[in-house]
Amino acid sequence: MLNGLIKHACIVGAYLASQVFFAGIPANAQETPLKLTATVNFNNVTLESALNTLSYDYNIQFSYSSRNIPVDKKINYSAQNKPLGQIITDILDQSGVQFENVNGYLVLMPKTVENNMPESIKPEYYTLSGIVSDSSNSEFLIGASVYIKETGIGTLSNNYGFFSLKLPAGIYTIESSYLGYSIESRQIELNRNIKWNLKLVPVNSLVQEIIIFSENKKETIFNSFAAQFNVKAIEVKQQTAALGETDMLKSLDNLPGISFQGDGSSYFSVRGGNRDQNLILLDEATIYNPSHLLGFFTPIIPEAVKNTEIYKADFPIQYGGRLSSVIDIRTRDGNMQEFSGNFSTGLISTRASFEGPIKKDASSYFFSLRRSHYGFFVKKIVPSIEDLYFRDFTSKFNIKAGKNDRLFLTLFSGKDVFIKKPEGPRNGLIWKNNSLTLRWNHIFGNNLFLNTTFYTSRYDYSLYINYDNKTAWNSHISSNNLKSEFSWYINPSNKIKYGINLGGYFFNPGNINSKYFPADMRISKMNSAEVVIYAGNEQEITPWFKLNYGIRASRWSDIGESFIIGYDNNFTPVDTLIYRKGERFYSKRFVEPRVSVSLKTGEYQSIKASYNRNIQNINLINNSISPFNTLEVWLPSGPNIKPQKAEILNLGYMLAWPYKSLELSADIFYKKMYNQIGYAYHAEMLLNPFLEGELRQGNGTCWGFEFLFRKTLGKLTWHVAYAYNKSFLTIDGLNGGKKFPSHYNKPVDISLMADYRLKPRWTINMNYVYASGMAITVPDGFYYYRGAQVPYYSGHNNGRLPGYHRFDLGSVWQLNKKQGQYEHYLTLNLFNFFADKNFAFLNFSKTIGNDGKFYIPADKENTVYQVPTYRYIYSLVPSLTYNLKF
Repeated sequence: MLNGLIKHACIVGAYLASQVFFAGIPANAQETPLKLTATVNFNNVTLESALNTLSYDYNIQFSYSSRNIPVDKKINYSAQNKPLGQIITDILDQSGVQFENVNGYLVLMPKTVENNMPESIKPEYYTLSGIVSDSSNSEFLIGASVYIKETGIGTLSNNYGFFSLKLPAGIYTIESSYLGYSIESRQIELNRNIKWNLKLVPVNSLVQEIIIFSENKKETIFNSFAAQFNVKAIEVKQQTAALGETDMLKSLDNLPGISFQGDGSSYFSVRGGNRDQNLILLDEATIYNPSHLLGFFTPIIPEAVKNTEIYKADFPIQYGGRLSSVIDIRTRDGNMQEFSGNFSTGLISTRASFEGPIKKDASSYFFSLRRSHYGFFVKKIVPSIEDLYFRDFTSKFNIKAGKNDRLFLTLFSGKDVFIKKPEGPRNGLIWKNNSLTLRWNHIFGNNLFLNTTFYTSRYDYSLYINYDNKTAWNSHISSNNLKSEFSWYINPSNKIKYGINLGGYFFNPGNINSKYFPADMRISKMNSAEVVIYAGNEQEITPWFKLNYGIRASRWSDIGESFIIGYDNNFTPVDTLIYRKGERFYSKRFVEPRVSVSLKTGEYQSIKASYNRNIQNINLINNSISPFNTLEVWLPSGPNIKPQKAEILNLGYMLAWPYKSLELSADIFYKKMYNQIGYAYHAEMLLNPFLEGELRQGNGTCWGFEFLFRKTLGKLTWHVAYAYNKSFLTIDGLNGGKKFPSHYNKPVDISLMADYRLKPRWTINMNYVYASGMAITVPDGFYYYRGAQVPYYSGHNNGRLPGYHRFDLGSVWQLNKKQGQYEHYLTLNLFNFFADKNFAFLNFSKTIGNDGKFYIPADKENTVYQVPTYRYIYSLVPSLTYNLKF
């Protein structure tokens, strides 16, 4: 009874939300054309030809199976100024066919005694719903296609594999497909609400050549968001990687519009935005700093990843808090059928994953671990290093709590340790990421899906001055959120999503954890709270026009205990305000409208346009452009820091040739950004209680275009990606108040990839990347003052590092000839095959000694001549990795 009350309350709430936010849009846009008058003349033509003519001339969408109606029957019919609906009825009567208007499609079916009921008797509608999963391990399949063959109507499963379709009573053929799986087809009689869980059979593409049309491209091209990309774990594992460490996040460098800072860095920019403008989620929990070994690798274990979605413009309504992108990573659920695992070892680390049922078909577990072992070799070379390693842990528990309920618990931890043992006290660095996600899924009836999630995240960085007594400079950020979200599948062409998210945040912007540290040198810790409500509708107005629209309303507050330093217009400290514990001293409300359209321009092509407004209240404060810097300070928007805002326009085009496995996507975009953060010249960022006084804010613009052309199936697969991006900032106090290029202004970014299966067990791959160098500030020249060489500059970011280019080769060899209980592979990578020297640092502060080496001069006043020098990270890097799957 309680569930029934909750269900009705949720439906009423969703209905009211839809009326408030989404009123005025017709539910069935084909009703109006059927009332229009028309003149036609068909003389001895086939029924199919007549239908094609009506479809072309009057934009009518017919849906039928040639096996069910007599498409070759000859039609003789003429009419003048007659309602189009009557004309269609008359023509179909000649063939013993009738139609039913289903969500904008005219579904044709043979007449039966049951069909010849009076017009006043409406057909019964029923719901087909269920979960799409992997037959071998019960993993949910995200974005799987469920397609009704007779009507042409279809949908995609959500992040938990759930789908729902509302259809008139009848007999239908249901097809479901997913990349890497065989197509599941079944005929059902829909004469009641049916729950049918689809289990798809995986196909081993490394063993045999299977070319199948595995995704319903009509659905994915029409329904996907603008500038959205999906990356599957199997695709990442086949790519080349530095030192053999396969990496989901670093593989995104091959997508247009996503650009990493350089070799050995985990920092990346999306369409010219700053690196803190990317929301990285692991099972909904935020990962604030995705770096290992100062950025050479990221902490996401590849075997733990099931699916990754990337959004660069048109964010789904449930996502917010960042300006440039959302990286939504979903982990594996765990095998409910049998025990299985993976083992991998290479030059840098060893990792292992285990999964299996706790109770078969009822609950499962997944564990994945990784630990580096390169520190053992480094310590032999550098004896002063005492400890050097990173480690990761990801686990997940998946429990069926009932017929309509699921519980999930995800735990994640990543840690880096670098400890030195000089003659005095030991010192070093330790940084770590931790997160926890607890989720409850519940299905009300057949078309209302609930996801309630509690998630918590923390990033902690400690720079140890004395590791023996644990004295360190420490900075960290943590967050706790509770989110509840409903998805209401009203019918196949209308889905409403609405929810609420309550968040609490804690910021420590950097203090020394010692009682002897002077009080006047401390930086205030901060607490913040956020409330977000959102609602959105995905509505297919006609079979060729889809509209997504919604709104997010939020309130951000800063709360004591805290102290805030006030500044005048010259950024001079003038006052200190102290706030009690629990006292709200800053609060601001925001509204973020979002709208996008998808226009089907052909069977496998569509045009998309979107507008998004995004707000960001969490800010990374770091003026270093070094690619190796995990020392990060985070601060909330407040009295001294205005919230960042962006307005994004995107126009895209998608085209597929599914039977050739070819896809093309192209986008142009414009992004206007407000309150972007810059830094005063020579700003002090460490141990500065007046840190907020070093900040300057202004506006920015980014624009450009990008395209991706790829072949996804077959012996040879490949992709070609290109992005053109211009990004500029205008900030008072910098560059004389004039516009200047941002660090991420990169006009050229090219990626070429190819995989070729030479033999059933042997695959080779290649990768080529070229990108414009980062914009940096360089001297335009030098002058001498009292015998010393002094640089002078014409502007901010007036120069650029040399272009980045790299060619990689790789090979995957399956060692076992026959399929059995296990598979094992050898992966060879030749990273940076041509040993290109890509700049990581460029300096103008060194001199050439008598021995021809470069030195930083100790006495600059008597230094005659300084020369530019650079450093690079990688030459040719070979690696060999062994992988075992059992």
